Amino acid sequence: MRLFIAEKPSLGRAIADVLPKPHRKGDGFIECGNGQVVTWCIGHLLEQAQPDAYDVVMRAGIWPICRLCRKSGSSSHVLP
Repeated sequence: MRLFIAEKPSLGRAIADVLPKPHRKGDGFIECGNGQVVTWCIGHLLEQAQPDAYDVVMRAGIWPICRLCRKSGSSSHVLP
């Protein structure tokens, strides 16, 4: 199964339009051929961390490029 998560319903429908048929619409999702599912969210899913979460240099307003570049998965926090 492949799951596509769109930022809003209209984008979810657009993604489903290019995926294999048959399509079956559910409550908040569309099942497509080959076991692919498209769903969507409404509202903000991600937000920037609070200033205290950054290191001291960045909190002081200095933003060197080497500190801005991050590897995927290097640090993240999940909040309820």
